[in-house]
Amino acid sequence: MPFSHALRAFLGYVVLTVVMTWPFATHLRIMDPGDSAYFAWAIGWEVHALKTDPLALPHGNIFHPARYTIGMDEPILGTTLVVLPFALFTDDAVLLFNLARLLTFVLSGLGAYLLARELGAGGLASFVAGAAFAFSPIRTDQISHLSTLGSHWLPYVALFTIRFGRSGRGRDALWAGLSFVLAAYACGYHGIFGLLVLPAFALPLVWGRWASLPRAIPAVLVAAALLLPLRALHAVAFEAEGFSRPLDHAVFHSASLESFLATSSWNNVWGELTASFRTIGSNNLFPGLLVVLAVAAAGALLLRRRERPSREALAFFVMLGVGIVVCVGPEVRLFGETLFHGPYHYVRQSISMFQGVRVNSRAGIFLALALSGLLALALKRLALSPRALGLLLVGLLLEASVAPIPIPRWMQVIDSSQPAPAWVAWLAEQPGSFPIAHMPLLPTDGLFRRPHHEETVYMVWSTWHFKRLVNGNAGVEPVTYRHVREVCKRFPARPCLDALKELGTRYVLVHEKGWGPNQLARVQREWPGAAERLPLVKDFGGGDRVHELR
Repeated sequence: MPFSHALRAFLGYVVLTVVMTWPFATHLRIMDPGDSAYFAWAIGWEVHALKTDPLALPHGNIFHPARYTIGMDEPILGTTLVVLPFALFTDDAVLLFNLARLLTFVLSGLGAYLLARELGAGGLASFVAGAAFAFSPIRTDQISHLSTLGSHWLPYVALFTIRFGRSGRGRDALWAGLSFVLAAYACGYHGIFGLLVLPAFALPLVWGRWASLPRAIPAVLVAAALLLPLRALHAVAFEAEGFSRPLDHAVFHSASLESFLATSSWNNVWGELTASFRTIGSNNLFPGLLVVLAVAAAGALLLRRRERPSREALAFFVMLGVGIVVCVGPEVRLFGETLFHGPYHYVRQSISMFQGVRVNSRAGIFLALALSGLLALALKRLALSPRALGLLLVGLLLEASVAPIPIPRWMQVIDSSQPAPAWVAWLAEQPGSFPIAHMPLLPTDGLFRRPHHEETVYMVWSTWHFKRLVNGNAGVEPVTYRHVREVCKRFPARPCLDALKELGTRYVLVHEKGWGPNQLARVQREWPGAAERLPLVKDFGGGDRVHELR
């Protein structure tokens, strides 16, 4: 395939990404709190560590004095890689995050396009299949989660696995293995669920071609060796805190059967129509109607002609089926009622690795990928005219449309195009990487109570100065952090200051606007008793001050 074809497809997906995610392309320096801010911090820390001290990469500057903090949630290194070229020109973590978020759409589309070309689909049909994957309602449902958006390596796993099934060449198996490694580093959920889905996908491709399997062994060993650091990182981060996922968490975040009929509430076509199927805990997994109808039409054509489906079609159907089983999780449920244990229940019981998984419904990405591959094969079979393909593309995009995506003013907590707050600039000027604590240290619902002072916001601001934070936010919270958060509900009471001092905290940054009026009045009443231990270092105005902890 000429390079120019891939380049045209890439540029086409760039245009579609801007349109389908509008107005993100005009807000690349705007940050909202919560998950988005966490991933912005992760990219900022990883770029900083790779530039200055790669050995410090696992030990993000949060939850001081805990180590291996980058493993307490998704490291997203496989997505950070795609913005490293931009990091040569900017250290702005907000900008890099938003670029990464948009690039996952572009690169996911391009990967699925190349997969469709490998399957024999024409140029326009392949572009449609790539768009069906990149802009699937299953993906757009995860617009704030950079980890689950990080699906751009998965099409290459399928592509090179198909090539290996056809050729038996060890190099194709190696490329498939390396693609899987990158996919796992981009999203741990995709990696761990891929261990179940992808071997099942490969089985129809190698069936009866057993002689070629030994040539895949080096690829498997290389992939396993490259994934060991990721596995070890998560293990030490989780085990050091004695952390495990209760079964009820896994059940709550797995997909009820009605979730396969639900889309995001932002979806302009299906959002309101599928509201009754939308659940609280799981992702929404309705892939749209047109892609299913196109695949069904090709299947009906095969039946009428009494032709057998290809190995590739069978492989994608297996991927679809196993993906659904994993999404459903430990219990098969319908509208809140448990019907029976799902097959995944026995996997979770037998293999400890899967007991740390929380959101099974994130295996939905394999549904989107399988349907994209099946759509490519269907369009190859149906041989639609360019006009019909164009109409299909428009229909698929309309089904996935969530633009314009609302960005409420209260959620725009950081604008990196503007000068940083004075306290951020002051910290950046101070030499060394000493521990600091921001007060108030809000509880987990701080995102909704005081979004400008939520923990992830302090984390993003820390990418301007990279001092070590007692504060933090991640899927795993260290015991020391949970203790400090509890006792510091009564800041500046002595137990809070003692706990902060025990952690080696040098400065306490006070943000009065982070408290409500009643709590702020309490802090002001109790301040005289703590003033001796918290002498003022700098008052920045507006209620922001820095105090030294003695």
